[in-house]
Amino acid sequence: MLKCPRTLDKPVLLFGLEPEDLGLISLGVGILSLFLGPMVPGVFGFTGWFLLARFKKGKPSGYILHRLYALGFDLPGLLPPPSKIESYSVWKKGRKKGTP
Repeated sequence: MLKCPRTLDKPVLLFGLEPEDLGLISLGVGILSLFLGPMVPGVFGFTGWFLLARFKKGKPSGYILHRLYALGFDLPGLLPPPSKIESYSVWKKGRKKGTP
């Protein structure tokens, strides 16, 4: 019997964050550094990284996106959030039976 590695489903983490999160933090720091110089955005970036890493600790991969979807934000490639849809139905609302 062969052992299966248990790291198959382990998410890729860089400094405790997913690559998407690091990309967003670095994008924000880069834009802020254009206007404020290097010190203030560096402090914001480090603080944002620290707080986000603590917030996401023990949560599944993609937790932030799932929370944004649950709060009603439209994400590309997904159905509109449940808060923006009255109900899922094949027929249009207000249509009478037997009419096309």
